[in-house]
Amino acid sequence: MRRRASVLALAVALVIGCKAQTPRPVTPASAAPAPPTWLVTIVVDQLAAWMADERWNALPSDGGFARLLREGTYIREMRFAHSNTETAPGHAALYTGAVPRVSGIVANDVLGAEGKKASSLLDASTRMVPAGAPGPIDRKGSSLATLRADTLADVLLARYSRAEVYSFSLKDRGALFGGGRHPKLVLWLDTEGGTLVTSTAFAQSVPTWAAALADGPAVARAFAPAWEPLDAGWLAAQSATQDDQEGEGDYLKMGTTFPHKATSAKAMRATPAGDRLLLELARAAAAHAAETASPGRPVLIALSLSSYDYVNHVFGPGSWESWDELRRLDRGLADLLAALDTSAGPNGYAVMLTGDHGSNPLPEIERTGKAAWCRAGGNADHWQRACGRGTRLNAADIARKLDESRTLIAGVIDPFVYLTERGKALPPAEREALRKKIEALFADGGDIAQVMDVRAAPATCPPPSDESLAALTCRSVRLDQAGDFYLVAAPGTFFDPDLAAGRGTNHGSPYLYDRAVPLIVRAPGRVPAGVINTQPASFATFARTAASLLNIPDLPAVVDSDAPDLTRIAPMNAVHGSP
Repeated sequence: MRRRASVLALAVALVIGCKAQTPRPVTPASAAPAPPTWLVTIVVDQLAAWMADERWNALPSDGGFARLLREGTYIREMRFAHSNTETAPGHAALYTGAVPRVSGIVANDVLGAEGKKASSLLDASTRMVPAGAPGPIDRKGSSLATLRADTLADVLLARYSRAEVYSFSLKDRGALFGGGRHPKLVLWLDTEGGTLVTSTAFAQSVPTWAAALADGPAVARAFAPAWEPLDAGWLAAQSATQDDQEGEGDYLKMGTTFPHKATSAKAMRATPAGDRLLLELARAAAAHAAETASPGRPVLIALSLSSYDYVNHVFGPGSWESWDELRRLDRGLADLLAALDTSAGPNGYAVMLTGDHGSNPLPEIERTGKAAWCRAGGNADHWQRACGRGTRLNAADIARKLDESRTLIAGVIDPFVYLTERGKALPPAEREALRKKIEALFADGGDIAQVMDVRAAPATCPPPSDESLAALTCRSVRLDQAGDFYLVAAPGTFFDPDLAAGRGTNHGSPYLYDRAVPLIVRAPGRVPAGVINTQPASFATFARTAASLLNIPDLPAVVDSDAPDLTRIAPMNAVHGSP
């Protein structure tokens, strides 16, 4: 799978170090396939660049990842330009080309009106619309009201009013940015109701064809089978840990070793069943679009596969569960591509696959110093993974230690400390003293690299080419959004994900293990096949390339106009290497 193909013009444009191989004959221009009119974007939640680089080799040659690599261009390392590498900021960055300071999406969650964690996309002016229900119910829905930029889907529909947009995820923050403000259908999982839902910001009901795959019975069917490994021998050979690795979580009584039995939609998220459900919806959306869309009408299907994220959160990215989920996801992608071949024709669609952020190994593994990256050079690891340290931070414990009376500190919702009204009113000297008190709390352990007063953030951030901690942090905050002090984690440190308290892992740091993701672009007639690019690329490569594939202008919020558009860096008649 480690193909080293070469496209001369691509190498000149991107300065890539790909090894040339014996060239095939150049395809005559008259034989070039027609450009695709469909785009399918796939964001594998928590798919780190280091995971793809180290694991895709081990997957079957007939799987989805292998096919995309054969038929597309692979950017090994696409780097986000912000520090808080969470799902909402990551998806917003991908689908707008903007950093959090510009998009307004600085965190997954905020401190809600009742002093509890709430989704940053929750919108009290909307109502939830469950699949299978006749209409809205009396529960708050989600919207893009807090987003300060146009999305890929927004620009597409402004250019082509009859375009069709579908977006699916287990999370509102995974679905909404891909769907934009006027999708034909956007769905995410409501764990309380046990169905997929939309909100009145987008629709008053879920269409029948989708409801049959997204209502309560459909969700229950998805998680009914126990999760058994596809091949326990293969898992043992690939993973560097045992199935009962210390630090793995027991989430909702599913246990830490195979088999795992989910008994609710909430538990389903941390099993492959969640992604199976989403992939089935994506295949159905493709079939529906093929039946209803007129020829040449653009179609955007945005898929955010959330189970990989939850599995890694609970069991860790080195676990047997993570490896099994990856292999099942590989099989599911192959099935999706085969369905797209039927719905749109093999040359009628493009696919872009990436991650929204990376992942941190379990602290129990990092602290031993025995991990492969530690043995290979410790702190010299390209992906900046930690050795000899690793810590989980507890947000509630931090809030209590800072201000048990809650006179100044309203709460801590990672990665922000929120002040009460009295705290916000502190004069500058006392506010700085409070910031230093927060720093002192972590001084002995060194678990926080920086405590930034959001109010003191520079008026202008450095250009995207600056990847210093100060620049990444500057782009992660906005005065009118989220908290008052931003806690930037040290390497190997993260906030406890609160799925299985004191266990599992998280992300959210500015280091390459969290900030770098892979990108594959498969677009017959538009992007070279069988190319691997090892040169780091800007996150805005995703938005610029997607816009070009949909034949729409660059997105207005793109912050890095120097990011490459992969459809424009080499003519399709360039010489290819053998895959």
